[in-house]
Amino acid sequence: MSVLIFDFDGTIADTLETIVTITNRLAVSYGYPQTTPERLKYLRTLSTTELLAQSHVPLFQVPFLMRRVRQELRNEVDSIQPFGQLGDVLLALAADGHSIMIASSNAPSTIRRFLEHHGLSQVFSEVYGNIGLLGKARSLRRIMRRHRLVSGEILYIGDETRDVEAAQCQGLAVAAVSWGFSDRTALVAQGPTFLADTPEELYRMVGEFHWSQRRSLFTGSKRGGTVETPSYAPHAAD
Repeated sequence: MSVLIFDFDGTIADTLETIVTITNRLAVSYGYPQTTPERLKYLRTLSTTELLAQSHVPLFQVPFLMRRVRQELRNEVDSIQPFGQLGDVLLALAADGHSIMIASSNAPSTIRRFLEHHGLSQVFSEVYGNIGLLGKARSLRRIMRRHRLVSGEILYIGDETRDVEAAQCQGLAVAAVSWGFSDRTALVAQGPTFLADTPEELYRMVGEFHWSQRRSLFTGSKRGGTVETPSYAPHAAD
């Protein structure tokens, strides 16, 4: 089966509103303007590089701000929910036999607490956290080396332009999801392999990716054999 590596905030966990509240609370301490709904809409159209340039936070302060946000978010995690039917989709992907991990800027302890709270701990074989804002490509490379993975067997799933960029930097297929931070137009501009607007679409795209792997592996083999059927076929009624 395939190896699926998920981002956490904005991809699995619906943390955007909470993070905006936290960063607005910290604005005075770090000397940047608070984020209004209108400004948030604009920020979601930007790439990560553009976002940093317009953040009014000196680059050297970014790691300290991220650490503070992670600390504050830990206190809010029990009130945060997964997106839509994503919990069911994650359980289905695990039941299908995929190897599933998380690579995130959030703290591993916060991520594990969220997963346990929502009955998803068993889905993920590994949780890699505390990744720097621009350090995800390097972290993906380390994960590949640690688990002796090749790029063709991995699908990375994330909600930000930096997720797409990091995956592409390592030669990975990437499924961008439009329900997180970066808006759909910004994600399309990065040229992801897949773009999912709902968790159900993401499930289907994982299936497409997996079968494309199988076709690559078995090109030239005789036709007419039976094929597996995914164990979960999500639909609008789920």
